[in-house]
Amino acid sequence: MKVSILGAGAMGSALTIPLADNGNEILLWGTEYDVDILKKIEKGEEHPRIGVKLPEVQILYPKELKKALDADIIVLAVSTEGVMNVFNRIKNEVSDSILITIAKGLIEEEDHVYTIPEAIWKENVKMRHKLVAITGPSIAKEVARRAPTRVVFSSKNLKTAKKAMKAFKTKYYGIEITDDIIGAELTSALKNVYSIAISWIRGYEERFEMDLSNAKGVLATMAINEIAIFVEDAGGRKETAYGLSGFGDLIATFRGGRNGMLGELLGKGYTIDEALKELEMRGVGVIEGYVNGRRAYALLKQLEMRGKASEDDFPLLKAIYSVLYEGKKVEDVLMNLLIEGG
Repeated sequence: MKVSILGAGAMGSALTIPLADNGNEILLWGTEYDVDILKKIEKGEEHPRIGVKLPEVQILYPKELKKALDADIIVLAVSTEGVMNVFNRIKNEVSDSILITIAKGLIEEEDHVYTIPEAIWKENVKMRHKLVAITGPSIAKEVARRAPTRVVFSSKNLKTAKKAMKAFKTKYYGIEITDDIIGAELTSALKNVYSIAISWIRGYEERFEMDLSNAKGVLATMAINEIAIFVEDAGGRKETAYGLSGFGDLIATFRGGRNGMLGELLGKGYTIDEALKELEMRGVGVIEGYVNGRRAYALLKQLEMRGKASEDDFPLLKAIYSVLYEGKKVEDVLMNLLIEGG
């Protein structure tokens, strides 16, 4: 197939590896933020974020977006914050293609919170059966190095998901398919939020020089159970939270990455402002769980107003929100969560 990847960041570029191994024709378009990366790839150098040379791809620069739209599959490989900006530029020209999203987050527009598929469908209803979301434990550097990976392709239309799967699936890049796209997307967004809380424990252990393995187990259990309830309240299937998109990705995330780094600093006693400043000094970019913590709580309140959810079912999410946005420290909420469950 002919596959266009919009965005030359880590994961979009990593996906060129399984796509090339399957013999697809690949176009890689970059935003204005990707120009330096595109130049390196053109010169045959390693991608600076994933440390590998890409296979043969056609490089397209920011002004060449239109050329990238003549494809069987278009992969929206930009960040959550950039998804709708790019989609709105192409929304009237992609209805004949399969559109794939890889961002894991929530979209906020006009004081309303949406999953990424819902935000896209709102702009182009024809994409309801042409959209596929990739979720699950998938670290770009591992995909680029052909490390064993298994992900989920979700779509309202399973035929669309199966067609996309044929382009990507290899002996090292495994794929499950599901029609629970709302459940898969929500679990992927929420696991970034909850991984911050589980990572509190690492910082707490270092701060007080004690082992808190029991506490990790408690918070991880609370996290996955709250995600499952949230998914069901929002119209997805509860079991999706216990699969690759939820539990699998939660395990991969809280052990490291930007969300884990933020959680660890908070566990050490940093205020949220101090922690964010420290990560900025380290050159860490957008922390998805921090941004989505506020959006997840807002979505919960939306569901509650419609009689679909109860805030009382989410003590851990409320605690995360209070630490991230209300000035509380981890020690203010942790003991009650561990002993009383909230």
